[in-house]
Amino acid sequence: MPLTSTDRGLRHQVAVPADEATGLARVSYAMTEQIRALAYDRVERQLGTVDQAGMIQISRYLHLFIG
Repeated sequence: MPLTSTDRGLRHQVAVPADEATGLARVSYAMTEQIRALAYDRVERQLGTVDQAGMIQISRYLHLFIG
């Protein structure tokens, strides 16, 4: 899932906090609408993790976009 550090105020972009649990250095936003935009060579690279509540939000938006 591509991430951005820019809060665009879009409700389908899920906030991922910057803390030890996520492993992120700054607050980021999962861009659920850009799931196809992730470059193939970046698929294996993991930047951080999301807790179960965040995954539920992301999953809901993905189901809306994918259909």
